[in-house]
Amino acid sequence: MNVFYAPKISNTNFKSKNNIKVSVILPVYNQEKYLARALDSLRGQTLKETEFICVNDGSKDRSLNILQQYALKDKRIKIINQNNQGAGSARNNGLKKAAGEYIAFLDPDDWIEKNTLKTLYREAEKQNCDMLVFDFNRCDENGKCLNNIHIKDFLKNIYDIHENKLFNWKDIKSGVFGKLFPAAWNKFYKKDLIKNNKLYFAKSSLAEDMNFVFGATLKAKKIGYIEKPFYNYTLHNQSATRVVSNKNLCIFQAIDSVKKMIKKSGLTEDLKTEFNNFVLWLIIFHTKLIKSPDKLLDICKKRLTAKQNQMINTTLQKNFKVLSILEGLKNKRRVI
Repeated sequence: MNVFYAPKISNTNFKSKNNIKVSVILPVYNQEKYLARALDSLRGQTLKETEFICVNDGSKDRSLNILQQYALKDKRIKIINQNNQGAGSARNNGLKKAAGEYIAFLDPDDWIEKNTLKTLYREAEKQNCDMLVFDFNRCDENGKCLNNIHIKDFLKNIYDIHENKLFNWKDIKSGVFGKLFPAAWNKFYKKDLIKNNKLYFAKSSLAEDMNFVFGATLKAKKIGYIEKPFYNYTLHNQSATRVVSNKNLCIFQAIDSVKKMIKKSGLTEDLKTEFNNFVLWLIIFHTKLIKSPDKLLDICKKRLTAKQNQMINTTLQKNFKVLSILEGLKNKRRVI
């Protein structure tokens, strides 16, 4: 059972709440290297009726100092200070303070394009939708764009998505868990969608936003799409999704959280196949990132259904054969 414990927080500059169109929530933990770039991209937004809620999650570097310096220069920057509890908890606390009509998320090592918030706000109002999805760029650690990620490419085999065409989860049912990309930051949310459905981020160190994103997708009656990469996502060599560690076993917390959310929505039977495929995808994706595959399979046996375990074992057996061949070729190459 996942229980959210709200920590005691101290905040600054939460007085003015009038006429705020968009609240951007920025969780911060030890990001002094990139933080200024993220904050500059917020300050440079052409939409002025905004607030930027920065949640310092117990940073041990100069992150809090940087936030305070920027807050002195721009009253829209508001700071919440909390003990380290993870990005999910930080975003939850930011949501509690958000006064905007719409909510957006930004990670401290990423940045957004200049007209992002104005364009998203205008389109959300024009289309009267609960959530807007948009494309993004993947960049290296130096800020160089590596490629563009287009959401329509994820959906092209199951749904003809394009701008000014509203849809909901039933239209993309087979891809509801992931085809819109399982991250909070390439979406723009009406605050009422979050508030009325009590959406929250899971308390997990990995994949903590899936519960929130999938919940918003299932609850949104009208979802819109803008075919433009507003968001710049930084790829790190040492990110949690690229480093081999048993810490990645926390994916089961994400699975439990999504399962609980689906059950609460009354969609367990409707989404049985889709949820099984989601569990399969998540575990297979992280298999190569976990130091102890046997431990992973042991946890699967204890926590997942027989059907899910059968799907996972069948797929893993195929993958292990391929991996064994590749490993053999690699070793042979070393000998030569």
